[in-house]
Amino acid sequence: MDTKDISRRHFIQRLSLFGAAGIGAGSLLTACGGGEQQPQAADDESAQVAEEATTAEGFTCTDTSGLTEQDLTIRNTLQYVDASLDPEKLCDGCALYVAAEAGQNCGTCTVIKGPIHPKGSCTSWAPKPA
Repeated sequence: MDTKDISRRHFIQRLSLFGAAGIGAGSLLTACGGGEQQPQAADDESAQVAEEATTAEGFTCTDTSGLTEQDLTIRNTLQYVDASLDPEKLCDGCALYVAAEAGQNCGTCTVIKGPIHPKGSCTSWAPKPA
């Protein structure tokens, strides 16, 4: 068979192989952090708000050292911050928030793992039922 003569079946097989490889490479890059980067200004604003909350409350709830990578991903995806930018949506007013036990400052959440500041917030905020 001459190398210039390619059957339609052979062409489609190669095309699907390259397509599958392209999709796999894209998925791999996204999973490895090759996706879009967050704007630096938003990170600076979150850090400033967290610092102001620490000053006002005297404590932070940012120790995530015992969390798995999946837990950290959920925490970041739901955009948890230690201090809410919206005073109407504080963690201690959320139906998902579990108040801190006696002698502790940080509560927990039924959706986000790790310590949760009562004045924090995330995108899963839901008002407590009346």
